[in-house]
Amino acid sequence: MRSAVARLLPVLVCLLLFKPASLRAAEGGGNEPDQYEEKTIGRAAERAAKSARADRVLWVKELENAFPNRVGNPTKEEEYGVWFSLVAGKNETWRREDTTNTPFAELFEKVVQRLELGPVPSIRREEFLKYARRGLVPGQSSNAEINEEADKVFRVLDRNGDDVLDPAEMTTKLREDRLRVDADGNGRIDKDEYRTHFQRRIATGADAIIAKAAEQNGKTTGTPAKSSMPDWFAGLDADKDGQIALSEWRKAGRAINLFQEMDLDGDGLLTKEEYQRHLRMKEKEEANNRMAEVPMLRKQAMK
Repeated sequence: MRSAVARLLPVLVCLLLFKPASLRAAEGGGNEPDQYEEKTIGRAAERAAKSARADRVLWVKELENAFPNRVGNPTKEEEYGVWFSLVAGKNETWRREDTTNTPFAELFEKVVQRLELGPVPSIRREEFLKYARRGLVPGQSSNAEINEEADKVFRVLDRNGDDVLDPAEMTTKLREDRLRVDADGNGRIDKDEYRTHFQRRIATGADAIIAKAAEQNGKTTGTPAKSSMPDWFAGLDADKDGQIALSEWRKAGRAINLFQEMDLDGDGLLTKEEYQRHLRMKEKEEANNRMAEVPMLRKQAMK
């Protein structure tokens, strides 16, 4: 028995001293937590930007038709007061009866449904600004969903499961922003503090995505950008909201697997930005494949 234990002892010591690479990484030896946080925030920012853009496209379209050159480009909650003044005039409420048989009837219902107001006869200015904050300002579309994503990342980072992140568990971005994130200054980050950090980063990311899209479309300079989109994109975009829904794609009889390949965040909506990113990814993949073929061709030529 003693000889068997003596033989096993070195093996046990090795197992204790030399941990698998994946375990060492999870304990801080690698950058997997940083990558997971960045990817999750990136996807959430893309969804937030896309949700805000979808409603904004409809609002801008109808407002521009009714009030040419007066719509502007609001990005903050208080700036949407201009839009309220356009639809409500000099009144402090936007009346439902004024939208009957007009394109604004749908927009009125969007506000009512988003705020769950019920069959109200009018919408107050403060209610409209609340809707703008939730549905039009980037990064604010669904705090419940964003908090759920934040909690998933927090759980991954909280390796010892004590519901707080100590410095060893913080990602690079958290350490860089620690003074602002650690609201109570106790040197650790709890779940609520992390949620605030997560929401702030998503809002910043969504802002950047929308600003970049606007610049590419020539909106920031007033100069129309050259279209790099294929003709079929505009043809399949039946409601002209600047993106293709899976239902529109399916109705046209297109291959579903191709749509899923291009719909990078998997939300059932294909935007112009996603299509262009997909093209760049394919081009990069093809370039890498060509580079990989060069050594093989040289080897064959030397035979």
